[in-house]
Amino acid sequence: MALARCRECGKPKPRGRTNEYVAVAEPLGYFLTAAVCGSSGCDRPALIWLTAEEKVAFDDGERVFGLSTQAIKVRVTTLVAG
Repeated sequence: MALARCRECGKPKPRGRTNEYVAVAEPLGYFLTAAVCGSSGCDRPALIWLTAEEKVAFDDGERVFGLSTQAIKVRVTTLVAG
């Protein structure tokens, strides 16, 4: 599954043979994006790292990718009445 990491934290280490990250994509609105680096203690804007399978899907037009648990944090600006 895709992972979110900022430029400074860089390419994630592989998590087994099927999770080697081969491509990186900018999330919608990058640099002012809600996608925040998933590295512990980091809150910089994230890029989205894709596996080989996800890269093929991207090349075929897919633009929405699931992320691993705890792989992304979301930056919020205001509370909404609810």
